[in-house]
Amino acid sequence: MRNFIFILLLSTFIQLKAQQRFKAGIKAGLSTSQVAGDTYSGYNKAGFTGGGFLTATVGEKWTGQFEIIYIQKGSRHNGNPEKGDYTYYFLQLDYMEVPLLLQYRQNKFTYELGTGISFLIKEQEYFNWQNLTGINPFNKNEVDINLGISYTIFNNLGVSWRFSNSITPIRAHASGASRWYNPGQLNNVLAFTLTYRFERGHTE
Repeated sequence: MRNFIFILLLSTFIQLKAQQRFKAGIKAGLSTSQVAGDTYSGYNKAGFTGGGFLTATVGEKWTGQFEIIYIQKGSRHNGNPEKGDYTYYFLQLDYMEVPLLLQYRQNKFTYELGTGISFLIKEQEYFNWQNLTGINPFNKNEVDINLGISYTIFNNLGVSWRFSNSITPIRAHASGASRWYNPGQLNNVLAFTLTYRFERGHTE
């Protein structure tokens, strides 16, 4: 009986400590993106991003964060007829992404740096209204680096800004050229999200 009570108290203590150390939350917002190497500049492709995250306390002001998010990346170009440009290009790449981040909290601000791996689940590509999807397919996986900052608005509600850049190419250049410093096309993404943490009294 004593052993049972001891095990019960121990498991309760472990659960309470885990609840103190690990916090979950959700996020959703807007992604704006471009593809380096497709000759079209500007973060003109808008999309959706959202998912869940789990944060673990690793120090007084340090946390680690694991996420599973859905994010739309790609590129968009609408030509300017006044300048003789009648080109239309649209690329949308839908990913399931798993970022792993190290975060530093300072008052209501949180700074983050980390990496992530993305799994391509859907692609769409059009040039001058012609469907090119699948003709020059994209790599199924992408590794990227992430840099961001978050701000706590009130209690558990916050806003977040994040820049993401591919480390591995999403596909080769159209010319087939590849250099160690320029291996192929890369995703560049700016994401703006609203975040909510499932915890009491979160007032960083």
